[in-house]
Amino acid sequence: MRQGWPLVCALFLAACGQGQPDADKNAAEISPLEQAAIDAGVIPDVRNVTLSGAFERRSDLGTDSFCAVGNDENGYQVGMIAVFGPETKCEGLGEAEREGENVRITLNSEEKCSFTARFDGVELKLPGELPKSCASYCSARAGFEGVSFYMIGEGDAVARSTSGRDFENLCPGG
Repeated sequence: MRQGWPLVCALFLAACGQGQPDADKNAAEISPLEQAAIDAGVIPDVRNVTLSGAFERRSDLGTDSFCAVGNDENGYQVGMIAVFGPETKCEGLGEAEREGENVRITLNSEEKCSFTARFDGVELKLPGELPKSCASYCSARAGFEGVSFYMIGEGDAVARSTSGRDFENLCPGG
């Protein structure tokens, strides 16, 4: 039986490599299960949802907000604030480009801070690790890392009504 173990292990490892997604697979393709959920109205079709709008997440510490004015073809003007108490926060303005579920955000009202967030049509999730330059947007003991926002309203008009602390309007342009 011990003589067969190397062969079994080799076959197992070879089988693990099968079924891996093709690296060149088009990002716009979705699985049949995901398409069924879209067709049933369970989840939105991210290919047909705009990032333009207002997003929030409320907690006992305050309300985190994100807004985007613009469109996928020309890009977005964005603003965001993450609140960690009465005096502790992160807040910045910038721009974004979207490709499917990936949103490339560049804050440029302080040091340049660029990262890719994920947008599933309802929730915008920032990564858990950001460049050090992103700390320039935050007070001590605050950070944008891992913050998420839920869409509360679509369109430029609702986005323009989003306010911050240092910025009266997080998304004035478009």
